[in-house]
Amino acid sequence: MAGMLLESGLVLVPLGLAALYIIVTSNKLLTAFILVGLVVGASVMRLRYHYSSGARIDIIVRSSTESGKSTAGGASRSKKSQPRKSIKDKSASAEDGDTGEFGEIVRDAREHCDADDEVVERSGALLSDVVTPESTRYDAELYGSMFNFDHRCFYVNGRPVWIAAADFDYWRIPVMSSEPASKSGGGKASNSPVRSLWRRMLLQYKAAGFTTVRIRFHWGFHSSAKGEYDFSGSRNVNDLLALCEEVGILVIACIGPYIGNDVQGGGYPFWLVQRDHVRLRHLWSSGLKIWDDRFAAAQGEWYDQIIPMLVGHEVVTKNTRGHGCIALVQLENHLASRTASGLPLALHDETRLLARMARERIIRVPLATNNLCWPTDFTSLASQMWAPVEKKLRGYKLIKEPYSADISGFYASDIDSSPADIDTVARVTKGDNTPMAALELSGAASADGGQENAGNQIESALSQGLSVFAVPNFFKLADWGNLASSVQTAAASYPAAATAEDGSFSDVSRASRIALHIARAFELQAASSDAVDSRPWISHTKRPAVRGVKIGALPKGAVRVRRQWEHNQAAAGGTSDESDTDHVTLVTYVDGRSLNADASKELGFMFSLTDKPVSSKSSSFALTATLGMRKRGIFVSNIFVGGGGTSDDDRLLLVAASKEIYTRVSLDHGASEVWVCAEESVQAGQLFFHGECQVSGHADAEIVDIDHAKGQKFSFVIPKPGTGVFQVTYKNNASVHVVLVSQQALDTLSVKYASYDSKTHDRPKSGALLAAAWGADGIVFDPASEKVELPLSTAATGKRIVVVAQTKPQAMPELLEFVDDNNHADLFGGCPFIWQYSLAPVKRDDTRSATEDAVEDSRPASLAVQKFERRITNWDSLPWKLLPTLSDLETMDQINVMSWQRDLGTFAYHATDVGFNASHALYRCQVRLKPQHIKSRQILLQLNVRHRCTVWINGTNMSGHETFRVSDPRSGLASSVFKALRQPGASSGPDRWGGTATYDVTKSIMLSEADAEEGALNEVVVLVESFGAGTQADGLNDAHTPRGLIAAYWHGFNLIGEDHDDSEIHDPAHDSRLAQLKTRWEICGVDATQLPQPFNSSGLPDEAAQTGWMLAVEKPLVKNEWSTRINVDVDAGVQWLRWQISDLDVGRLLRDEPIYLHIVGRATVFTWLNGILLGKHRASAGESFALLRGGSLAKSRLSPPQISASDEVMLMVYGWADDVDISTTSEATSAVASQRMIT
Repeated sequence: MAGMLLESGLVLVPLGLAALYIIVTSNKLLTAFILVGLVVGASVMRLRYHYSSGARIDIIVRSSTESGKSTAGGASRSKKSQPRKSIKDKSASAEDGDTGEFGEIVRDAREHCDADDEVVERSGALLSDVVTPESTRYDAELYGSMFNFDHRCFYVNGRPVWIAAADFDYWRIPVMSSEPASKSGGGKASNSPVRSLWRRMLLQYKAAGFTTVRIRFHWGFHSSAKGEYDFSGSRNVNDLLALCEEVGILVIACIGPYIGNDVQGGGYPFWLVQRDHVRLRHLWSSGLKIWDDRFAAAQGEWYDQIIPMLVGHEVVTKNTRGHGCIALVQLENHLASRTASGLPLALHDETRLLARMARERIIRVPLATNNLCWPTDFTSLASQMWAPVEKKLRGYKLIKEPYSADISGFYASDIDSSPADIDTVARVTKGDNTPMAALELSGAASADGGQENAGNQIESALSQGLSVFAVPNFFKLADWGNLASSVQTAAASYPAAATAEDGSFSDVSRASRIALHIARAFELQAASSDAVDSRPWISHTKRPAVRGVKIGALPKGAVRVRRQWEHNQAAAGGTSDESDTDHVTLVTYVDGRSLNADASKELGFMFSLTDKPVSSKSSSFALTATLGMRKRGIFVSNIFVGGGGTSDDDRLLLVAASKEIYTRVSLDHGASEVWVCAEESVQAGQLFFHGECQVSGHADAEIVDIDHAKGQKFSFVIPKPGTGVFQVTYKNNASVHVVLVSQQALDTLSVKYASYDSKTHDRPKSGALLAAAWGADGIVFDPASEKVELPLSTAATGKRIVVVAQTKPQAMPELLEFVDDNNHADLFGGCPFIWQYSLAPVKRDDTRSATEDAVEDSRPASLAVQKFERRITNWDSLPWKLLPTLSDLETMDQINVMSWQRDLGTFAYHATDVGFNASHALYRCQVRLKPQHIKSRQILLQLNVRHRCTVWINGTNMSGHETFRVSDPRSGLASSVFKALRQPGASSGPDRWGGTATYDVTKSIMLSEADAEEGALNEVVVLVESFGAGTQADGLNDAHTPRGLIAAYWHGFNLIGEDHDDSEIHDPAHDSRLAQLKTRWEICGVDATQLPQPFNSSGLPDEAAQTGWMLAVEKPLVKNEWSTRINVDVDAGVQWLRWQISDLDVGRLLRDEPIYLHIVGRATVFTWLNGILLGKHRASAGESFALLRGGSLAKSRLSPPQISASDEVMLMVYGWADDVDISTTSEATSAVASQRMIT
């Protein structure tokens, strides 16, 4: 097709220019009309292509030989059976085509162009004609009784649920797996360390209030080479989904293939990224897409592998664990539909094809996309201008109907300051009966505002009626290995995530948890709701009820009231457990951040109250409240408690509350409840109940009458200052116990939530929850054993762990011991539903006293260090390969799948082209020089690299330079292109060819004697570190952007003079080119596609060498916290250090306290633990931390624990400074964590 367009252009362009010249010289008005017509015609043609690219429904991949047969799992033939492409040398016979000084690298090139051996055919009707929204629509008639949705929310078995999700990136967890790789998929469930960690983390997500996890399935993590897939061990997708079902948490399955800009290549495997002839995401260039059948066929290969893993786990299916867990399947991610100007970018056939593939492979749950951006694609001027234009064009049938999935989700950069509107969303997405879905609530993961911002975004989403949202980047953004993209390398642009490397929750999650706990406490009543403005009145109630709320002193928009919808009468396919259909709950969301002067300023709540039995009269009453540290509040009205009587009159009714109820726990099968609230100094407020109630304990009550509410009594309950418990009792013993706790307790609050599958788990009908606990971050409840478990680290544990539950829960005997305290003078003593535990003491030595043990407990954990060894990389022992030159390439047939011809330098340096796509690549140049070769006083070496290099010449370190610029793809296509023109080394988007640095190597160059037979040998070694491949984000074609050494030039000597007679006249430019050709360059590195784990390599071939190790001079001090200074010796090249660590304190091992390796210095330091590349420290990082203890890598965390096992730590060190300091510490401070460069 490209050739046909070129041939047509060669003929038509000159003719068109000639015709245009004639018209311009004769009639200017006609010229203007023609130009306008050309612009309009080109725009219409592009629009037509945007809606229908001409792709066919059947994409068939055929091999050019019968020797390669596909396996059952859709895997292609192995590389050994692939026929090689014929590459002929014009000066040699076919038999000698693989020989010559650059033969080895040519053979490598052939192995990387195996896609050319496949022929992709298209057949059948057009995708745009066959695949319509109706053809891939979710079958609600068949599956609606189990799972359904409307414009308010989703329903599981008829019960409204929030799809409140956070990303669970299983591939971010560094694990040591000894299980054999399975190339065909599936893997059986096991009790491996990674499964135990997955389970614990899923329980933490659930205990924090999330109903759902969004799992992004990483294509490159499962496929190291074409046709080879691994679903075993830490890649066991089937096991992960089964765990979600056991834990009782829903899943949004994001199957990509593109999953985000935070990973190299956007999640595409290296073997696909390094094929330049494949247009990833159909991008021909940045901002322009042309359909590519080869890429479409590759997507089908991935779907053939991943979708069979999902089919048995859908929420509409049943298995041995009950219902499946997958609620939504997300196709692609960030497939930007338009540019900032409103012009179409994405092809509708992209989504059509993926949706057809998913449905053909028996995906039954709703399909979702995340291709729109709020508010740009909804309210921008460009969006509003293009909408009527497209409507007209569709009316004239100039363009096809757009395609939309079941759920058209969007990503919101800041939904807090730019509120979403359901009518606007429905108009743009054409989803009148689908809920608003922010599949990436990006503002919750931004650096502005830290942990408070995450809570603000979630509360804003809930108040605006978003019943589907997902918090991205919930894992620590510092990845292990080489997973991180170059965008993510600049860790300062991202905050510390809520989940640390060891799997435990950090402080960042606290604000999110508080907002989620309050919302989940009233999920049954509030998940399916309308804004009060749209449903302002309540028709009638059996008992007095609040129907409106007003709060003074706050601006418009700071108070949002949502009204429960009578879902039991209208929810498709199911019935509600709530029996009082005409008594609806109101939830009031208050944003008090505008009260900057005084955060504790008291607010006045004015409630309008319906009269009994009709609403012809109304009355009002007032409550006061202060807002807590969040400066926000979520307050409920019209909540029933209990149900022991035969009528609603026997139930306790909370008419209104100005006190936040953070969670509610059911007692006595729903007859009573426990509410957890903040003490008055944290958040002051009152509770207003209907009827005459008796109050005992830590509160006072006042019985009042309301004007016009004849015959009605109300109880005004005012808590006392301080922490404590009080009880409010109504007739027939319907009661509520209110527990007042401190801010520290709220920060660590965890809740036991029932499973989404109400048919297989006991769920209180009122919506109350099963249990709650506080005292340590990350407390979880084991649903199988009913056991309370502590987090991986107990360093933040308070004096006691407090659990609120109907019955006494089990606890981890090695960590917790029950406190049998019935002393009523105690804070919670004597309460039959409160169970207290203390951290169990660990007896280390029978000869020590309890006091001595307590002193030992207060000290940081200890490590023993053994076998501290060092070795140095020997350049000559590495497997060097000669780089081909452009002259060499001219003697061969075109290797058109490679990008060598793009390079502006003399040599083909691009590391990715030869498969060296790990973190580092090494280049070497050896040149022999005599005095007569020198033509200048200075000898200069110019290098252009991506992204960071260190240079050695004849054993002398010449320092290095870095060409890197942070470019956020979210800034848009136009901004990325503009910035790329200003500065090279962009982390995303176009990258111009600048960035060359010049090194004066005059003093380091060696010369032989003038009459010597050959010149003195000079050796240059350049070590280049890549910060990651481009990601193809948002229309930016940057995955193929060169990495490694791009170009190298010598200046100051000429090797041509000795080959010519002095009487000849030479062309200086020609001589300079020939001189460059005589300075041959070599390359060595690691082909990641040949590794079982493609992301776990530094790129240096001798990384796993076991020879050359010697006892190091440095020896760390064996103390509670040890440190040492390492002599980098910059001229020595790359140095390797390794040592073994083991626990001095076996008792501490059970508590699994974290121990970090702290690195400071102007050097590059890579850290391995038990063979896993765990962290990267660079000179610009300041200080970095790598987790040595408390994570899944340590052998001591194997099941069962190997107390005597030791772990091996290895460092790769090189750089521009003479020393680097390493030490251990028990914590990585949040101030440092936000600047971490560990990846």
